[in-house]
Amino acid sequence: MARPLRIEYPGAFYHVTGRGNARQKIFLSDVDKQRFLLFVETGVEQYGYRIHAYCLMDNHYHLLMETPNANLSRILHRLNSGYTTYYSRKHKRTGHLLQGRPRALLVDKDAYGLELSRYIHLNPVKTKVVERPEAYHWSSCIYYYKRLSVPDFLETSFLLGQLDKRERAARRAMREFVEAGRTGRLPDPFKDTKGAAILGDEAFVQWVQAKFLKGRGKDRDLPGLRELKRLELAQIQDMVERSMKNDSRLARKAGIYLCRKFSERTLAQIGQFYGGMGVSAVSQTVQRLESQRQRDKRLDKELTRIEKKMKKWNV
Repeated sequence: MARPLRIEYPGAFYHVTGRGNARQKIFLSDVDKQRFLLFVETGVEQYGYRIHAYCLMDNHYHLLMETPNANLSRILHRLNSGYTTYYSRKHKRTGHLLQGRPRALLVDKDAYGLELSRYIHLNPVKTKVVERPEAYHWSSCIYYYKRLSVPDFLETSFLLGQLDKRERAARRAMREFVEAGRTGRLPDPFKDTKGAAILGDEAFVQWVQAKFLKGRGKDRDLPGLRELKRLELAQIQDMVERSMKNDSRLARKAGIYLCRKFSERTLAQIGQFYGGMGVSAVSQTVQRLESQRQRDKRLDKELTRIEKKMKKWNV
């Protein structure tokens, strides 16, 4: 599995998740949760990050975090190593506490911040720990619903400001927004994730790539970078159909051929995308079009033109 890509820049916004190794509990008591939040608070003082939402469950945690200083790796190393050391001493345990390094999903905060905060606050409801999210003591939900003394590490103004400029109206709107997810079907907030690294639309992804990933070569995160840059089947199909709009049959064959060449998907996945074709049928289509390309200079020229577009996108 590709190593998740970690992207850092000033002002980046993340959904961070840390899970217990082999699904074990990482918090055995309220004291443990209090100590973890203390590590969060002292980290804010040291590294200057902001927490916009949080939820501590017994075997994992969620943080909605913003980093004005592009220092996510140092933040998470300190937070998790510090808490792991505390946990090991407190409970006299050895070995890994967390399942690998925490997942840090880069987020377009304006488009997905609210949705992620609702997902985070509804965690204890969906797992049937409490009936209402504001009743769970170890999340930031109550601080959005009521005007209470907020922990020093928590910033609520950004998300409330997205709902209404008036504080009371914003808190009421937040309650209604979260309640709609509690009583109805909660949409998947991660459906637009690209390469297990970025949650945002194509414009946001391309902005991040152009501004912060250009020229990134030898890198421990390179497998994740390749995953991010991989063309999706629908993108390839769209490119081909636009270029070969006068010949739908050839466009279908060329689409299958180029999906195999550029998408890094399996034959089975490509076949499923193209209406349930079998693996052998996909393979034969690819081989036949390659042979046809070698004989037909016009086709070769057209495919070369499309491939140049794809390579430009995929650099």
